[in-house]
Amino acid sequence: MLTLRRRGFMSGAIAALATVLMVNACATSPVEPQADSAAPTGSAANTSPAELTTVRFTLDWAVQGVHAPIGVAIEKGYFAEEGLDIQFEPGSGSADAITKVASGAFDMGLGDINSLMEFNVNNPDTPVRAVAIYYNQSPMAIMALDESDITEPSDLENKTLGIPAGSATRRLLPLFAEASGLNLEAVDVPAIESRLQQTLLLTKEIDAIAPFTISALPNLAEAGYPEERLNIFRFKDYGLDLYGNSVLVPASYLESNPEVVRGFIRALTRGLRDTLNDPDEAIEIMSQFDDLFEIPLERERLQIAIDTLFLSPEVEENGFGAVDPERFQRSIDLVVKGFDLSEPPAADDIFDDRFLPDLSDRQLN
Repeated sequence: MLTLRRRGFMSGAIAALATVLMVNACATSPVEPQADSAAPTGSAANTSPAELTTVRFTLDWAVQGVHAPIGVAIEKGYFAEEGLDIQFEPGSGSADAITKVASGAFDMGLGDINSLMEFNVNNPDTPVRAVAIYYNQSPMAIMALDESDITEPSDLENKTLGIPAGSATRRLLPLFAEASGLNLEAVDVPAIESRLQQTLLLTKEIDAIAPFTISALPNLAEAGYPEERLNIFRFKDYGLDLYGNSVLVPASYLESNPEVVRGFIRALTRGLRDTLNDPDEAIEIMSQFDDLFEIPLERERLQIAIDTLFLSPEVEENGFGAVDPERFQRSIDLVVKGFDLSEPPAADDIFDDRFLPDLSDRQLN
């Protein structure tokens, strides 16, 4: 595991308490923090690094604005106050994150709960549990440029829709087609590289893509295609009311480290609350974890997540991290059908709410 420490104005207290392990997708060497003589404050300041429990955490993708709650909780000492030293690295997609967590390469991670359902059915000997919902909505969508003649899903017929191989979006495409009236047999759906989706769309080598909204929208806007210049078909608008990424933990780790998991979620919740209260500050903090972090781009990405993924009436009622049982069961049924699973997983074998803080401590406002 390579080390990438934060640059910039990392405080002496947190630098001592939370060494961050991270590899940026494009980085070639560690970035060392600058010295800071700021005096330590708070209960975290009284905890020596040797007394902290190391938690190895894999992100779902490259370091982005949507991960700000994690960076904020590190910077402000929330994890250290729980006795935790969070060491995290970028990921290469949800499937990769789930596999790494299941294998024990990481203690915890961030990944798509829908892909987790398939993994657990196919790998009963190494089950992974979701312990907190990070995105209350799935960011799955299909996008086309506004100058195309794709203004509704059926217009994709006789067109090329590029989707990465094995992605949850690709697996659930037949359900989207069924719900939207799209004749999927009339659509060319080549497998493309995740990182090339926006490029292939902008160069018009393909007619449409099916990325996560938070991944594509900021990048397309930077290239001259803000949301109003795109035709977007969000899966949730066609009855696929799915949860998105979640905090993932091996079932074995849950049993042997329950207080670590509880402390992690408590600290993460505080980091998310601070992120929602001051997104600009959160982005400034997160920028210290990656020299290639683009603040305007990632600030926009974070805002999309705030508006469409983190917050919802359900979150207002049930607090951060929880699921609505009826909605969750419907999502399981959709995944079983879309992924053609051999058997439906039990809800308790996918999501474990025993480690969530009390409702009053999970409220975000």
